[in-house]
Formats: sequence, structure tokens, C-alpha cells
Amino acid sequence: MNVSASASIASLDKRLVARSFGSAATLYDAVANLQRSVGIELLGSLPAAGVNGCVLDVGAGTGYFTRILSERYSGAHIVAVDIAEGMLRRAREQFSGDCVGGDAEALPLATGSVELIYSNVAIQWCACPLTTFREFQRVLKPGGALFFSTFGPCTLQELRRAWAQVDANSHVIEFRGAEATEWSLNEAGFTEIEVGAKVWELEYADVMSLMRELKGLGARNLTQARPRHLTSKGAMAKMMAAYPCRNSGYSASVTASFEVIVGSARLPRAGFI
Repeated sequence: MNVSASASIASLDKRLVARSFGSAATLYDAVANLQRSVGIELLGSLPAAGVNGCVLDVGAGTGYFTRILSERYSGAHIVAVDIAEGMLRRAREQFSGDCVGGDAEALPLATGSVELIYSNVAIQWCACPLTTFREFQRVLKPGGALFFSTFGPCTLQELRRAWAQVDANSHVIEFRGAEATEWSLNEAGFTEIEVGAKVWELEYADVMSLMRELKGLGARNLTQARPRHLTSKGAMAKMMAAYPCRNSGYSASVTASFEVIVGSARLPRAGFI
């Protein structure tokens, strides 16, 4: 997620996204505390029982939530989908069901074959929300439900502003907001749409601790506009000096904002007009 306001999700290189998250698979669970907390909250929105068809975990990562879904819906067919093969290898270690390599914008599933989709902080890496939600609409059965979380535009705003004091290069991806997300769901044919946003503020010992965590998550700037040269020590020092600290000095604690958009929606049931 090393990402400027000019960095566009639409210009993401999907091959690099898959490679980056695949490389981070062995460290991901150790540093994905926010992702874990958001995913647990999202689980609270899902039906407690009564789901017996196909349940799809899109952007399943290491399979942490896939396993929980399989325990909750023991009579359902749970499928984990992720674009990174490295993540799927980890998922297969804790989930014995189907783990399938695939892109959320081109799911390798039959039309109308899924009862419920769960996707935790994954679809922000898709190039086009409308394409993604249309693909979800395609694979869901009539009356099928979607529950998702994704990052919004305030994510890493402190890091974005600090880099802006250094140069005009693309350092921090700017994600789409709740309004655009809701519009895309409507355009894709969903109903009963609920979208909300909350900003989580996490504290780190220093800026380098934040940067190391982002690297461990595999969340890097993978847009076409990213700098292709190594960041100099001088530029890094200037960015850290510009980053707002709770106390003076590079070792002071810092706060990073993560805007989390959470949504749910449903397809109209068969015969509904």
C-alpha cells in the first residue's frame, strides 16, 4: 500500500498484485490485525445459520475466515477464491475444501451458482467496482446475498500527505469511497443495499513500523504510475520528518488512519418485479 493522490486503482497491475500478496503469505497472519478485526465484525452481519448452498469467500487470503465460514455453515459448500497462489497454499493448510485461483472481476464459477458471498478487505484491489459487483451478481442465485468490506479514500491519509511534501510521485493508492461503492451496487442490479464507513486509527511506534507492516501485508503501490526507482534514504527521511508524530523525533509514536467501508446487498428473488 506504499501509494499519492494520483495513484489510480484502475491502473493496477494484477500480476504484480498476485505476486506481492503471494510473497507475503507466510507473514500475513502475523501482521493482519486490522484485517482480522474488520473480518470478525463483518461476520456479525451474516446469517447465523440456514445457509446450505455455495458460500464464496472472495479474496480469501490465508483462509482464516474460510475456515470459520465452513464451521458456521457446515451444510454448505464453501469455496475460497484468491488471485495469489501463495495465499491459497496457506489456505489449503487450514481449510480442506475447495481453494480456487481466480480474479474477483472474472470469477471461475458458473452463473447463478452461489448463495452467499463474503469478501473481507479484498475488492479494493479490483480495477473497477462496477465490473466486480456485476461479476458477483452473475454468480449469485436470485435472492443471493453479498457481504463485504473494503478500504476507503481516507486510508493512510497521513502517509499520503507526508509523501506529498517530498515529491509529486505516486506513493500511496487512493481508494474509492462509500458513495461510489453504493452507486456501483445499484448499477449492478443489487437491492437492499446498505453501505457504511468507519475510520480506524492505529498507533505505531514509528513510521518505519508502519511501513514494515504494510510490506508484511503485501500491500504495496502496484499501479502503473508508481516510481520505478528505489526510494533514496534522503527522501525517506524527509517523508518521516513530515509525518505527524505524537512527540518530536523519528522514534515518536505515530497514528495511521484506515477508512473501512462495510456493505451488504441482495439480488432480487426470482419473480420479483
